[in-house]
Amino acid sequence: MVAKEIKDSEKVFVDVLKLLNVDLRQVIDDSSAKNGGKPVIEKAALDQIIGHLPQLQKFNEDLLTDLETRIRNWSTNPKIANIFLTKGHFLKLYSQYIQAFERITAAFDEACSKNPIFTQVVKEFEMSERCRNLAIKHYMLKPVQRIPQYKLLLTDYIKHLDTDSEEFKETKDALAIVSMVASHANESMRQGDNFEKLLAIQHSLIGSQQIVKPGRRLVKEGELLKMSRRVNQPRKFFLLTDVLLHTTQLPTGQYKLNNDLSLAGMKVNRSSQEDSYELEIISVQRSFTLLAASKEDCEAWYNALTKTIDEYENKKSTFDQNKPEHKGLTEGDTSSLGRKAPLWIPDSRVTMCMICTSEFTITWRRHHCRACGKVTCGHCSKNKAPLMYLSDKEARVCDKCYETLVLSQQKDGQERKERTKNKTNKAKRKKSNRQPVRSTVLQVGARDESNSSMSGYLWLRVKKKDWKRMWYRIKDKVLYTYKASEDVVAQSTTPLLGYAVCVINEAFEGFEPGLILQLTQGRMKHILRSETPEACARWNEAMVEASCLD
Repeated sequence: MVAKEIKDSEKVFVDVLKLLNVDLRQVIDDSSAKNGGKPVIEKAALDQIIGHLPQLQKFNEDLLTDLETRIRNWSTNPKIANIFLTKGHFLKLYSQYIQAFERITAAFDEACSKNPIFTQVVKEFEMSERCRNLAIKHYMLKPVQRIPQYKLLLTDYIKHLDTDSEEFKETKDALAIVSMVASHANESMRQGDNFEKLLAIQHSLIGSQQIVKPGRRLVKEGELLKMSRRVNQPRKFFLLTDVLLHTTQLPTGQYKLNNDLSLAGMKVNRSSQEDSYELEIISVQRSFTLLAASKEDCEAWYNALTKTIDEYENKKSTFDQNKPEHKGLTEGDTSSLGRKAPLWIPDSRVTMCMICTSEFTITWRRHHCRACGKVTCGHCSKNKAPLMYLSDKEARVCDKCYETLVLSQQKDGQERKERTKNKTNKAKRKKSNRQPVRSTVLQVGARDESNSSMSGYLWLRVKKKDWKRMWYRIKDKVLYTYKASEDVVAQSTTPLLGYAVCVINEAFEGFEPGLILQLTQGRMKHILRSETPEACARWNEAMVEASCLD
């Protein structure tokens, strides 16, 4: 029976109001008594949080009493609509609570942030059996949701009534009153839905993370692969209106918060490769490269990030741009070396030092510059320098960044320069005589986009059924071959002028048709394999164009 369901739901709701208005107050009073009589929270602050509840509780207790009486006497008086009509004018109490809801939650957050004793009392209460391990904010949202619940329940109730009955007409009138109040609650309900989502995120994170904040909304969430030095790692990201949460899922189903990245100064770049689903996130605190599962997912994240960052920057445009978190991070600024966390280039993308071009081995190890993120050898990153994004803590930097940072430090005073010089001299390592000789024609970076028509990974056939993955770039009608995509020196070059280029449109050594490219010139033959027929067609078009004299 729907009438009984309305009564039962009212009983549950009254219990929620008692939890907030009676039980929470009692816990606070008891804690104040244990605190030597000193209040754990000022009365004015507490009234801001739960001051609307006494009247709501009184109204709903009366409503519950009337509903229980009516259900007991249902056989003689089978109607409940007149109860809502009689008490309809009291529903304005809900409108007042809904309109003040954001201020209520803001006052609660402020009390928790400024009053550690009150915070502890709240946490202990939330962990109690009475609270069922749910947050106080979860219960604070219930009055916002109650009016839409009344509307749904009455809508269901009227379906079981005879359209000619007096109860049908009265229920229709009661629905009109409830709907009027509900229309004022729509915006707050949207905020309430977002509130619940943020609350769910907060509960899923290990530790006391304050995710729910006034004005903050959840924009997008999902899993992306974080490209690390060796192995790509799955990570869960939550994009909010002011921050990007970078988390790791634990076996328990909860998440560990790795980084809370402000959108201030953040930039997002997409890979220039058509078949790559990579996103570069560059922020003050941390920078990294992410890999999406599909082109659509990559595009969705890029659009969401850029739009949210733009909206955030527009809202904060009146902030003091001289603050540390903004300094040097404005659009077009090229002086942010050391101020932003750099993107670390994965080890797998570099086979040689990006400064001296020495090839890495088991003993000749890779090192990352903490200022620019490039991979260098120990000889080319022997110094340390203070970096702003690390709160001026000294960290390993490459020789080029060291020179730049030291020159900029000279402007800040000779004393700081001398202190840095003394410390970095201690970190110098024994100089190596390894200075590889490279042909100047090969010294074109794999990522050099100038005059480049195409680049990407292809498989080179070195002998029958033996393939080697290499990075290729077509630049000025020359095909450059690299061991990895971030190498600064090519392994070889092949002028494409005069080469005959074609796609093998038949099965080749077990591979489907349309994946193999063949380049021939006299006795010279190169056989390359792409990952997809579409990529093979693009490479073919670019190579044919480069093989012809304009």
